Amino acid sequence: MQLLAIGAHPDDIEIGAAAFISKAIRSGAETYFLILSDESGRRSARRAEATRAARILGVPQRRVLFAGLRDGSLRADRQSVSRVREMVQEEDLRPDLIVTHTAADSHNDHIEASRIAHAAFRRSVFLHFSIYLSSERERFAPRIFVGVSDERLEKKIEALGAYESQRSRLERRDLAEYEARLGSLARMDRAEAFEVSRQDGAAGLPDQVLELSESPFHRFWSQVIENKEITLFYEAYTAPGAPIDWPTSHASDGRDQLRQAFRDQWLPYSPLRETGSASSSVRQILESQSVILVGGAVSNLIVRDLYNRFRETVWAVDYEMPRQESAYMYNRESGARHYPVYDTKGNVLQDYGIISRIVNPYAAGEHVLCAAGATGLGTRVALEFLADPGSSPEFLKNFDARRSVQLMFSVESGSPRAEVLDVRHG
Repeated sequence: MQLLAIGAHPDDIEIGAAAFISKAIRSGAETYFLILSDESGRRSARRAEATRAARILGVPQRRVLFAGLRDGSLRADRQSVSRVREMVQEEDLRPDLIVTHTAADSHNDHIEASRIAHAAFRRSVFLHFSIYLSSERERFAPRIFVGVSDERLEKKIEALGAYESQRSRLERRDLAEYEARLGSLARMDRAEAFEVSRQDGAAGLPDQVLELSESPFHRFWSQVIENKEITLFYEAYTAPGAPIDWPTSHASDGRDQLRQAFRDQWLPYSPLRETGSASSSVRQILESQSVILVGGAVSNLIVRDLYNRFRETVWAVDYEMPRQESAYMYNRESGARHYPVYDTKGNVLQDYGIISRIVNPYAAGEHVLCAAGATGLGTRVALEFLADPGSSPEFLKNFDARRSVQLMFSVESGSPRAEVLDVRHG
């Protein structure tokens, strides 16, 4: 992977992305720095600091480029954009990923640097970092997180220490406090965070970037919705005569957890919308976005009428005679059935469920997720995973960097762990 980091000033890349850059280089990324401006009166000194800082992170001097634009007066105009394009052509760069400033910033140069980067490239994927001295966090919408571990922090401090001329400016605010706030969004102690954007025609976020991301929640959901909304279709428990024979609190608890996870971790606002599976807008929503289906065929009309009949569906939750026979997990290829186990009082002892992420046949580039158990117990376990993918590494490893997955599991009542029984990749 070829990575190009573009900063408005010397030290911007190190402030916003030193830990990410360090990890990317260790994973084999061919990394270049492009610094757009420096102070005309101290140009040689600032450039010496920048090349020294880059070298500390693992970027050799020959890959540190200077556009020589005027500090404090950056503009995304023809001259600036042409200058960047010329330098990229001279170096024969074809970056798979461009890392630069977010527009959620109060510094004019930072905003213009982001605009210059977008204007200079086409069909590209971008990660956008924030600068703690000028960030507008209420507008910052990060999706990729990399922890500032002890080793990376040591490198970052050393790299920033190379900017002796900027020491007083860098000490105006507490970088550690800012990165701790970013880390809290991903349940990490301290992190760098990045927005994701892609231009029309870009293939999408490279798998290598997803592998660098250290927030399981954002890594899972970034593959599904990016920066769009998603609709959850919940069970039709309230429908007249709904054939439900088990407590509904299991699925409700799971939905609460998923709802809260998006509120806490997906800024600036939750993308989750919710409506019943009996809604008249089902087809319209399916044709426009990704969706989450909660519950099996007994309780969710979309699962019964559509999902269980999708060509890609292998594992389905189905039933024969509601109130006469339990719902069961059904393999459409082999015909195998897995029924929940009950005690003599009708309490569920063991359940089976699916967590499915498949291509949405109604909307190109979108997905259908299904979280369903033969009873509410399995549904709750599936929803708990969607709310906290990092809680089950055995589940999560099957979804990383794969666009279509159907995972079938079993779970015992009262057990904290579920067992993976079968995985199908589309």
